[in-house]
Amino acid sequence: MSYQVLARKWRPQRFSQVVGQQHVLTALANGLDNNRLHHAYLFSGTRGVGKTSIARLFAKGLNCELGVSAEPCGECENCRAIEEGRFIDLLEIDAASRTKVEDTRELLDNVQYKPVQGRYKIYLIDEVHMLSRHSFNALLKTLEEPPEYVKFLLATTDPHKLPVTILSRCIQFHLKALEPQQIADHLEHILQQEKIAYQRSALDQIAKAARGSIRDALSLTDQAIAMGNSNISSEIVHQMLGTLDGEQALDIIQALQLADGEAIMQALRQVAEKGVEWDQLLQEIAAYLHQIAMRQLLQPTSDPSEQENRIDFLASHLPPEDVQYYYQLMLSGRKELPYAPDQRSGVEMTLLRALAFHPKLLQWEKTGVQTATEQGNHREQAENTRQHVEKIRQNFIKHEEVSQQQQSPSVSDVTSAVETELQTQSTPQLTVQPEIENQAQPEILEAESAAAENAAPQSSALKALRARDQLRQNTQKKNPELTTGEAATQESALESRARQRLITAAPAKSLKIMERLSQISESSADSAKPESQLPLMQSEAIEDDESKNEAETEIIGEDYHWQWLNPALEQEELGNRLRPSDIKQAILQERTPELVAKVLRISAERDHWSALIEKLNVSGMVKQLGLNSLLLQEEEQMVVLGLRPEQSNLNNERYINILEQQLNEFYQRKVRLEVRLEADQTRMTPLEQRRQVYLELGEQAKQALQQDPQLALLQQEFDALLDLDSIRAVG
Repeated sequence: MSYQVLARKWRPQRFSQVVGQQHVLTALANGLDNNRLHHAYLFSGTRGVGKTSIARLFAKGLNCELGVSAEPCGECENCRAIEEGRFIDLLEIDAASRTKVEDTRELLDNVQYKPVQGRYKIYLIDEVHMLSRHSFNALLKTLEEPPEYVKFLLATTDPHKLPVTILSRCIQFHLKALEPQQIADHLEHILQQEKIAYQRSALDQIAKAARGSIRDALSLTDQAIAMGNSNISSEIVHQMLGTLDGEQALDIIQALQLADGEAIMQALRQVAEKGVEWDQLLQEIAAYLHQIAMRQLLQPTSDPSEQENRIDFLASHLPPEDVQYYYQLMLSGRKELPYAPDQRSGVEMTLLRALAFHPKLLQWEKTGVQTATEQGNHREQAENTRQHVEKIRQNFIKHEEVSQQQQSPSVSDVTSAVETELQTQSTPQLTVQPEIENQAQPEILEAESAAAENAAPQSSALKALRARDQLRQNTQKKNPELTTGEAATQESALESRARQRLITAAPAKSLKIMERLSQISESSADSAKPESQLPLMQSEAIEDDESKNEAETEIIGEDYHWQWLNPALEQEELGNRLRPSDIKQAILQERTPELVAKVLRISAERDHWSALIEKLNVSGMVKQLGLNSLLLQEEEQMVVLGLRPEQSNLNNERYINILEQQLNEFYQRKVRLEVRLEADQTRMTPLEQRRQVYLELGEQAKQALQQDPQLALLQQEFDALLDLDSIRAVG
């Protein structure tokens, strides 16, 4: 017997075998059981949803030898003849090929003759909307009042093209397009009966590509069976349909969540290599974002698939507002594709737009970048502040001219003038926005803002400057022969002490004010420099120092100033002794390279699988798969890993294949890798081993400090307390 395609072989033979369309089947079954039969039925709906199949089942129920019933026997001669398409009283007519009025009249000439074999003569007219206007007119009278033994069954994919006079003479049933889940379940049932290997994810892709049509899904399944040699896999289906691998769309969404631009570009390169339509990529991303949003609202399924595990993972890590925003960007990106220079650049710009508004990147921009628009908005305010600082400078010049006529220049006049100007400004002339603070031009604004915010540090620093001036006057009175260089050295030491007071009180802001005071002091002596450049002197250095100090303060919680008491020691070789810079780096780093190496070494000594992972050439998610798994079984040809259930999103076929390949290269033989979910808490995974070792090293560091005699002496003499929570191992 010749091969029969699945769409014909698995055509339903009973109402119970029809997929979906329960609203139609219920009405037809009740009409057959109660013998309330209309003379004309119209079945409408998209292709492949069962219009013709339901019409044939209805004809079988009308002509079964056991009587009119919604459950025909299927064994009598009439039922078998209808199934095989040789029932003489069932006339199937293709209206698309018989559109002329002469064809319709020839058809209606036979209506007057009674059925030969069955109970009813049934006219099944497919694609009835293709008939011409004259054919419809010829059909009207007979369709309205046919003989009692004649039934008309009409089928169409476009009921809107039928005249209203035809619609009013029929009972109309609209068949709905089927859901992908219904189609995939039906395909799974058929393939199990056919004993053909398959992957559920492949069936889901076929059901999605069928777009609600059972017949299209069965045709695609036939094609997939041929391509895969009776083994339907996801890779075969993606290759056959030319569609995007769902994992790539999820990888892009995960990269958006992590603000990883490099991962996004890598995924786009892979899509380009496969030749997938770029519009389809945005469509896939939008579809998965919809699933993520639904998963955030609904409970996850009890038996999730591998892909659903990733969706659950993203649903728990992506804020709902970000999901909605990304979804809107994908839709607008699809609209803009026709206007892009090319479709790939349009997709890249859409994803970069989504990446630009990531909260992490926005935070970076807020602390380190000011746009040109913001600079324009604050230009007028910056000019006002520049004029105010210029006023302070002019006051200093005036005091300097007066002091030159006296015995010696006095810094007290300068400090008094500056202090007076700052105190008269009880409130700053403008509110400095956080975004302005990192620009070179608005440095003037920071000096003015700091003047209003740090009154106490200013007072302390200005008092120190007065002390320097007093020292200069006393030195000249007592030791007139003292050289200018020696006096300058003493004055410089006192001025440095004043600066250190100000830095200790308010490091970042006060440093800027001191630098500005230095600029003002130096500007009067340096006439070669134009006045327009004075406010910008040392701005770059100040900005670098401030950003560095703020970054260190954010990490260690305090503003440390590392310096040598004797600068000459900085150039000497210390051997094995630690430098202050080395101690600083150890504190700033969360985990030093020495500590990481020590944790890895101890973990490798305790666990064979931990040592083996470090020898494999794996990274990223593949390495995470190994680190979160237990080695359950290691044989000659097979390795079995037990993955923690909470990390089930790592149970990805692609990651498993890469890890299996690396194991083959390591063992120099073919090894099959199997990953299972393992909830055994009596053993620790490599990642749990490393965490345990890290905690143990931290406890050892606490015990060592608690037992240190010098530290105990400090606690005793100064009544100090040791903050155990702040202690961590560094090597």
